[in-house]
Amino acid sequence: MHNISEEELQALQAHIEVENSVWLRLKQKILFRSYLVIALLLFRALLLFLFPQSYSNAIFDAEGLRPADVTSLVSVRLLVAGVLAGVYLFALQTNHYLRSVTILGLIVPCAMIWADLQMFLISSFPSFTTVATIGFLARLFALYLLARNYIDIRR
Repeated sequence: MHNISEEELQALQAHIEVENSVWLRLKQKILFRSYLVIALLLFRALLLFLFPQSYSNAIFDAEGLRPADVTSLVSVRLLVAGVLAGVYLFALQTNHYLRSVTILGLIVPCAMIWADLQMFLISSFPSFTTVATIGFLARLFALYLLARNYIDIRR
């Protein structure tokens, strides 16, 4: 005989953030968006690896970086993004600490967008290349998808 109410049970399970019935309905949509975000960011990294001269001429010349340095910078960013994506996908799969992780998943890309805005639009707008534009738009669309995930989870 259990004397625990539903509210008390939910309070005891604080790591489960979204109610199970709601989570089962949203899980596929949110996971699809998350995999699409990963694909967009990998596409952007591929652009950086294939066309480092586009980014180095437009962005990194002012800092004295060569095209070879761009690939090492991308590798480090991919490592950090891989760790964050792993944590994000783990939270989505298990429904543990979901709200905290989605906020983190939104803050980091916003900070990266801000860095892009500073580098691309302010310092080198006249030399903004097509490849850099495609990469920037891919990052903006990924940010939009992460924001949609955050909104769906917070409801």
